[in-house]
Amino acid sequence: MDVAPQLTFRPARPDESDLLADLVLGDAEQESTRVAMRQYALTDLETVRKLVRVAWRGGGNWRTSVLALHEGEGVGVLQTGHSSFGVSRELIITVLRTLGVRRALGLPGRMRLRAAVSPARRPGSFYVSELHVAPGMRGRGFGHEMLVEAERMARQAGYRSMALHTYTTNPAQRLYTRFGFVIIERRTSEAFERLTGAAGQVLMVKELESSV
Repeated sequence: MDVAPQLTFRPARPDESDLLADLVLGDAEQESTRVAMRQYALTDLETVRKLVRVAWRGGGNWRTSVLALHEGEGVGVLQTGHSSFGVSRELIITVLRTLGVRRALGLPGRMRLRAAVSPARRPGSFYVSELHVAPGMRGRGFGHEMLVEAERMARQAGYRSMALHTYTTNPAQRLYTRFGFVIIERRTSEAFERLTGAAGQVLMVKELESSV
């Protein structure tokens, strides 16, 4: 028996940028956040929140984001296409104030490490760049519903496959696998693993069969 949907979806608004950033960040136990904090040598979640909020505002990421709502409350974010961290004057000032000059100067090297374990995007696929559920709302099937919405969007736009990246240590791989995604590329680095505890990233793809 089909389960009735619990979520509704609508395009995000400019004034919801901070909410979207908070949903992406989640909590310190979220694997993407844990890896990022170790990658950039950050120990305070609120410092990270400040940086992510400024970066998301500068990148205008609300334009490519969909807000998932449960009983009128925003409980998840689904971003498709590219996620952009705009390098704005506000971001530079925030980075310098929160990290200090010495730590800020070390960021490019740490960013290159991440780039080294990021598989290239698969051309022609509908790309899911962010899919996150609020920490207090996990375990209720919302992630699956958000993937269903992503697939609906992909099919409506005429795509024949979906793709996403995730860390090798991300438990969400189980959700993606159950939904039909398979790993087609894995990129790892000993240096990245020593720094973050994650060997690297995987590229997962789901082929969309014709509904005709």
